[in-house]
Amino acid sequence: MKKLLFFLAGSLLTAQQTSELLSNNWYISKMVTSGGQTTNTPLIDNGVPATTFNSAGGTSYVINSKYYNSSMMSFGIMPGTNNLIKTASSCTLLYYNGGNAGPVRAYDQKNCDIYGLAAYASIYSYQITTNGNLKTLAITDPSGNKIYYNNSAQLSTKEIEAGKKTFKAYPNPVKEALHLENIERRLALKIYDLSGKLVFETTTNDVTLSIDTSGFQKGQYILVLENYKSYPFTKE
Repeated sequence: MKKLLFFLAGSLLTAQQTSELLSNNWYISKMVTSGGQTTNTPLIDNGVPATTFNSAGGTSYVINSKYYNSSMMSFGIMPGTNNLIKTASSCTLLYYNGGNAGPVRAYDQKNCDIYGLAAYASIYSYQITTNGNLKTLAITDPSGNKIYYNNSAQLSTKEIEAGKKTFKAYPNPVKEALHLENIERRLALKIYDLSGKLVFETTTNDVTLSIDTSGFQKGQYILVLENYKSYPFTKE
């Protein structure tokens, strides 16, 4: 009788867990490596599509983790736990050429790697937390990398950029310094490389600003100024 009650309790817990996974649309929000480096989801032209969980029959399920490409993993759930047992995986091979292309492509690859690189029967774990109407799903791969999802959609670059103000920036390409004009004071300014890494940040204190780029590596960057359209530039 005790064994039967334990089995029923485990089955009920598993049903509750999978119900919460299946009943929500999830939107990828950030990734955290096992070393603690966080990358927030880069803006993408058409916005982030919903990641979904679906039943594949019996105790088998499938996650379609969607960004630009879709990273699919089939899995089973260990009864009474938050552990997922991988049974198969695949990733689509579309190539993104829209706005913010560098960070989007790098992030897209990470999404594929988290579900695709681990071996058959690898163990993933997940946790769902709730704060008011916001639910957050965190999935941890066997290497300790985490991928986070929210149950609210992220806006697209087109939606966010529409109606934003512009500023004057020169020269482009830049060698020693990038000069900005017609900006507002007390705004957050950040510069990212094409991998999505933050390489510079400050707060504006005047209507003009000169940024020393002599220490930047050669390549392409994106300047993000609060309330303004983002500005891509090249460092020579």
